[in-house]
Amino acid sequence: MEIENFFPGLRGVVAGETEICRIDGGLQYRGYCIHDLSERSSFLEIAYLLLFDDLPSEDHFVDFLSVLHEEQTLPPIVLQVYAELPAHTSALSAMRTGIGLLSHFDPQPNEELMHAGPDQVLRIMARLPLLLGAWHRIRSGEAALEPRVELSYVANLYYLINGEAPSALQERSLEVAMITAMEHEFTPSSFTARCIGSTSANMYGAILGALEAFIGIRHGGGDDLPLDVLDAVGRPRQVEDWVAGLPEHAIIPGFGHSIYRECDPRAAVLELVAGHLARACGRNDLENMADAIERAVWQHRQIPPNIDWPWCRVMSYLGFSRDLFRAIFMVARTVGWAAHTLEQCESNEVIRPRARYRGAEDCHFEPLRHRMR
Repeated sequence: MEIENFFPGLRGVVAGETEICRIDGGLQYRGYCIHDLSERSSFLEIAYLLLFDDLPSEDHFVDFLSVLHEEQTLPPIVLQVYAELPAHTSALSAMRTGIGLLSHFDPQPNEELMHAGPDQVLRIMARLPLLLGAWHRIRSGEAALEPRVELSYVANLYYLINGEAPSALQERSLEVAMITAMEHEFTPSSFTARCIGSTSANMYGAILGALEAFIGIRHGGGDDLPLDVLDAVGRPRQVEDWVAGLPEHAIIPGFGHSIYRECDPRAAVLELVAGHLARACGRNDLENMADAIERAVWQHRQIPPNIDWPWCRVMSYLGFSRDLFRAIFMVARTVGWAAHTLEQCESNEVIRPRARYRGAEDCHFEPLRHRMR
């Protein structure tokens, strides 16, 4: 087969079809605008939408919540292993270890993905807050907590990490942030999940593969590095000079995106959340600085902020340590990974592209004893 076209990084290549997420013309999850969902829906309701193609009825949602509640337990071995992890272990690496351990205790380890996958993703979802909370508290010298039945999924995530229930504003702010992070079409991690799903591997394998791609430093999503920009600028009156003094092609953490050229709709949603939280916790100074930097970067570079720019401020206002920012993003994005895994498996199409060979050709082989140095 003649291979004529080559696009490094598959930029601009349509590598599949999806009904999960639309980016062109505004971000939508299964046809619903991200602005409407973030204002009027909940994280778990949208998780149901992404996983099962439609918004749930009241009865279906009650059943969905019941399953998640029943699965909110961890095998004791997870806590034992977490206690032995090296001090330098990152939150994402700890999550990878925890998910791998959970896979050994799944009651459907060898069943077909399309049959077992929906059940497996609910078990994974139910335990992700427990994994993150347990790792964070154990590394801090504290005991892991049990989830509280009266708290929502998002409120329990906050509680299991911080040891106290969030206020109504904190809970809703975290929920909206996680809604914006749930899904974003064919990111490298989501496409990795689709590749694994196309082989009908189980859901744990797909999530772990996607997570490994997400851990890569060039992936993006939930980064804390924009906080360094705010620290580096120092004061609002220094913004113009700081931005103007950057090298022409310098990357500015929290700005620019491979798809969005004028506005990242997720950032637009989270800017409002950051503003509400800043006023509540007395951090209007940081918001004013962020606004000034946004204006200056657009004036000098015409680069919009991406989701990481407000995400890091929202997470900071909520009191999370910086090394948890990406892990919380990952808890939300797992829903999208699972949806892509199931969709690709359902298509019954194994992902197997071709490569353009550029190495040596028609080499003459000599046995080892005849080769001279």
